[in-house]
Amino acid sequence: MTSYEQLEFDIETRKDLTIAVGKLIAETISNVHEMIQSCCEAPPEPVRNRHEAYGIAAEHYAKIADDVKAIKGDLATLLGTLSDPNFPALEATSSICNSMAEAAVNVIIAAAEMRRTLDNLYIAERIEEKSPIEEYIEDAAEFEDAEPTNESEE
Repeated sequence: MTSYEQLEFDIETRKDLTIAVGKLIAETISNVHEMIQSCCEAPPEPVRNRHEAYGIAAEHYAKIADDVKAIKGDLATLLGTLSDPNFPALEATSSICNSMAEAAVNVIIAAAEMRRTLDNLYIAERIEEKSPIEEYIEDAAEFEDAEPTNESEE
């Protein structure tokens, strides 16, 4: 087996791994979405408009950005171990692993919350939007009653 064949095999294996992980993540997001709907004493309030949707997205983005910042700091610590053999790379690597796991949890929760937000927003915006036929019917139904005429009085 040549190195080219090995590289090709590795690429295919990694592609399969990525597909399998993607399916697992989609299933996990769906499960977390269901948990969010049922785990609380009272289910979360439905999202009524795009402003609320943005607020939810921004809140989760801020948490994820903090997680990425922590990973970046842990990575800088690991980088510092490269020049100093006495500095424990094991601890720095462990910190990166823990920070990435925490980020993964927050990303999955954020994705599940955004799925809930999407479902709610779809319903809210579909109620607000009317099809052209619905608008025509409503316009046609909105007419004023004519004043009665007294043709007999003339």
